[in-house]
Amino acid sequence: MNFVGIDLEGVLVPEIWIALAKKTGIEELKLTTRDIEKYSDLMQIRIAVLKKNNIRAAELFSIASDIEPLEGAKNFLQELRSAYQVIVLSDTFYNLSKPIFKKLNFPSVFCHKLLIDADGMISGMKKCADNHKMQTIQYMQKLNFYTIAIGDSYNDINMLKKADSGILFRTTEEIAKKFPNFFICNSFDELKVKIDKTFNSIQENI
Repeated sequence: MNFVGIDLEGVLVPEIWIALAKKTGIEELKLTTRDIEKYSDLMQIRIAVLKKNNIRAAELFSIASDIEPLEGAKNFLQELRSAYQVIVLSDTFYNLSKPIFKKLNFPSVFCHKLLIDADGMISGMKKCADNHKMQTIQYMQKLNFYTIAIGDSYNDINMLKKADSGILFRTTEEIAKKFPNFFICNSFDELKVKIDKTFNSIQENI
């Protein structure tokens, strides 16, 4: 039984917060988990920046709704889901990214939720769980699935380490150098070939 846990931003869609930064003109929103390893620290920075600039949740949601999947991502994900069990494991937010999920034909997604106060400002987040990406991989292994994890950023490293096979996709040179033991690729075609070969080799050894 084969399972793929795959990150969303930077793998299937552009980095959402970078798109928000471009639309709002706020440079500080360009920071992502490629820059800051601890996700909770990153979100505290983001929320503080939004409050400082009086950017309400509705404006963010509107900008996010215009984001399109990366070229080839929709077909890649469809092919993957037709062959294997797949869950998108992301640190995005359901209420921010719902329009993006629709454009990807509603895959199963484990992620968080943004909290919004009475003034329409983002006040915090309700986390899916601590280390939910890694935990999902771990639980799938307990169900006797062979697991592949795919990500691009620091917040994906724990799940890549926990998976039977970890893949860095379109990552930075810095991250690639820090974690040379992971397979690294930059195209959906190469990624699909790697996944199929990995699962096929497991079948041959059963």
